[in-house]
Amino acid sequence: MAGLAVSLGLFPGLGRPARADGAVPGSLGILLPIDKPQEIVLSTTFGLIISDDGGATWVWTCEQVATSMANVYAVGPPPPAAGMLGDRFYALSPLQEVGLSFSDDETCMWQLATGALTGATVTDFFVDPTNPKRVLAAASATNDAGDVEPASLYQSLDGGTTFDSTPLFVAPANAPIVGIEIARSDPNVIYLAYYFTLTVGRDPVLVRSSDGGKNWTTLDVQAALGPNMVRIFAVDPGDADLVYLRVIASGSESVAVTRDGGMTFAQPLIIPNGAATAFVRLASGTVLVGARLSFAGDGGGASGAGYRSTDGGKSFVPWILSPQPHIVGLAERASGPQPTLYLSGENYVDGWAIATSTDEGATVTPMMSYDQVRGIKSCAQQTCANSCKSVEMQAVWSSDVCTGALLDAGTVPPPPPAGSGCHCAAAGGDTPGDSPLLAFALAWALAFWVKLRRRGSLRRAD
Repeated sequence: MAGLAVSLGLFPGLGRPARADGAVPGSLGILLPIDKPQEIVLSTTFGLIISDDGGATWVWTCEQVATSMANVYAVGPPPPAAGMLGDRFYALSPLQEVGLSFSDDETCMWQLATGALTGATVTDFFVDPTNPKRVLAAASATNDAGDVEPASLYQSLDGGTTFDSTPLFVAPANAPIVGIEIARSDPNVIYLAYYFTLTVGRDPVLVRSSDGGKNWTTLDVQAALGPNMVRIFAVDPGDADLVYLRVIASGSESVAVTRDGGMTFAQPLIIPNGAATAFVRLASGTVLVGARLSFAGDGGGASGAGYRSTDGGKSFVPWILSPQPHIVGLAERASGPQPTLYLSGENYVDGWAIATSTDEGATVTPMMSYDQVRGIKSCAQQTCANSCKSVEMQAVWSSDVCTGALLDAGTVPPPPPAGSGCHCAAAGGDTPGDSPLLAFALAWALAFWVKLRRRGSLRRAD
């Protein structure tokens, strides 16, 4: 599964929404199907931007009813054999009438998951990285009396099409489930995070199953990490006992690590006056964290930041680029002749929506911005025509994208104007020549929007 992150993108034309739910156009995370080395998918607040040719050309599929307000996207593992289930895309919406949906045709059409998730509010999901048929989802149903039932963990054995009505785990009343993870090295190991709201702070709980969800052990998280929300970044792909956690405190966040399955915890990284925005554990073992540091004062806004660990999360050092991008998603394609790191950034602040690195982030090269989209994906032309016009009205792209003129002509849109992008490298380069006033206004809008819609929706990658 590819790395996913909160939507932190910005758009200068803030007067009108780009779609019916009023979202500001912005990037989420990056999806990299394992068995399709040329496919790159950027999830955004207005649909998915896709390249099937390694980034040479880009097309778009819109947000649909079944993906309305989606803030988390994922792609499952490849099929074990030709003609079998695999490479299924998933989208998670916080809306009760939507929830979890899936697509088997490269995001052209979406279907809602059924069974236990029908009519429920879904808070998280996870696809077994070793088995495309197995999907876990956390949801809270509403009974006939209108009361919200306790959050529960449900299992699907048909790739998320239907979920069994008998839960694998039921959380205490009024305790939302905020994290699920299946260990790649041992799929019987499942971690689940939930919390209670206290008068001051929160009481975090982490539970673990070593037998596929039949039995659960409660782990003492608050004693080590305090009365703060704890979410799951990732379980290390080679060690089911090594878990990276996101600790959300008042005014700061941190990365916590357990190396013994939750018996003990360490906090090797604290982000004061900031928040984590992206996380990835690379195939080499290097761990990268994207972050946002709030500006001092009451004006709002934030700067980008990053941190790197080369010892498996035991210690972190600043990950400095110049100019420093606002990283909202991280994913790695480790196969092929050279591992490639993909970053999603804030299109209108950083000048790019996707950038790449072949040296684990020491240098970063912009790859794509929204104005390089050439058209609607052919299978979604009719479905997405009206949505495309709405995005066009916000000047995200030109009318030629919606009419298909660029695809018909076979031409590539011109690159972004000089100064809107950069080749980001280790500290020491020049900063882009964007207007400081515009950057400040955009940053302020970013902070406001994140509080409204994206708080706590960051996902993990392993």
